[in-house]
Formats: sequence, C-alpha cells, structure tokens
Amino acid sequence: MRYVLGIDVGGTFTDCVAADLDGNIYSGKAPSTPPNFAVGVLASIEATAETMGIPAEELLQQTEYISHGTTSTLNALVTGNVAKTGFITTKGHRDSIFIMNVEGRHLGRPSHELQNVLAQQKPPPLVPRALTKELTERVDRAGHVVVPLNEKETRQAVHECMAENVAGIAVSLLWSFKNPTHEQRVRDIIPNMSSCGGAGTAPGYLPAGSSV
Repeated sequence: MRYVLGIDVGGTFTDCVAADLDGNIYSGKAPSTPPNFAVGVLASIEATAETMGIPAEELLQQTEYISHGTTSTLNALVTGNVAKTGFITTKGHRDSIFIMNVEGRHLGRPSHELQNVLAQQKPPPLVPRALTKELTERVDRAGHVVVPLNEKETRQAVHECMAENVAGIAVSLLWSFKNPTHEQRVRDIIPNMSSCGGAGTAPGYLPAGSSV
C-alpha cells in the first residue's frame, strides 16, 4: 500500500494524517518539540503508524509524498520572531521586498482601512535593508544567462552578511526557477567562505524562491 502524509507542526502539538489509495485516513498526534521540531514530527509519524498497526519505518518506506505545514513558522513571521538573516538578490531588485506588491499592502485589511490611504503602513521587513545584498547577474525568462554571475561580488556580499553574524542567508535571483545555475553557485560559495576564514559564523543557505 502507498501513502500520502500530511503533517502540521503547531506551537503545542504536531499532527500527522496518512491517506492511502483506497481513501482510508489515519491520524496521530504528538507534542511539538521546539526548537528541534523534527523530534515531534517523527513522533507524530510513529503515533500515526501505531494506529495503522505497522512500524513507522514501514509507513515511511511506503510513503510517496509528504505535505508539510507549520503554524509555528507562521506565528514567527507574524510576530517577527525570526533568526537574523541575510538576503541576496539580483542587482536592481534590492528594494522589491521593501516596496512590496499590492497584496502585501492590503491583504487581510478591512475596507475602511484600505480607503484611508494616508494612514496605511507597511509591516516591518523580516530582513533589514542593510542585510540585503545585490549581485551582478541576470537570467532571462527563457532561462538563458544574459549576464554571468560576478563571483567577486558574491563573496563580498556573503562576507558582509557573515560579519553581521547572520544565522542564514536567503538567495532569490530573478528567473532562477528557469535556470538555477547562478543560485546554486551562490549556495556553493556560502559555506566555502567560512572555511576560508570569513568573518562571523558559518550561515545556512535558505533558498527563498525566485520572483520575476
């Protein structure tokens, strides 16, 4: 039997639901385990497998797809309780996340607030502008490299972020979903900076997903 798992990590509990091809649904629950939420995720899978009468290893071996969501992450984003993060993007697009698109300004707001334009305020950015860096590179909408990645600028950007002791660096370059070569090269450079004596601690790489 093949299964699909749905897992939601909440602030208090982690829920797991398993569905098979015949439409049978099984569920399990375990306490969430911050800061290492993986422990709670595995415990919820074990609880689900127990209701099915099979070992957790067997359930995972027969799982074709896992859909994962977490209200804990959403809560962190809403409250701004996030790790110090650097952000690297294509030159000329540094301010895109600070300008915001239309949805970022009106999503979830009542009509009387939307009509009072002068009173509207954008939410504070999750990444400070000082930690947002630009790189010379460009991939077009067809995935063709128009401007090669400037690796010297890349190393400088990573160095500046590491000097601020960021916990991670998010990378989002234009049209990288059509051609991820430049993003992947930036990803490779980030950990190498720490091994070459870069300032600060070694940050993690966070693929932010590319905007167009």
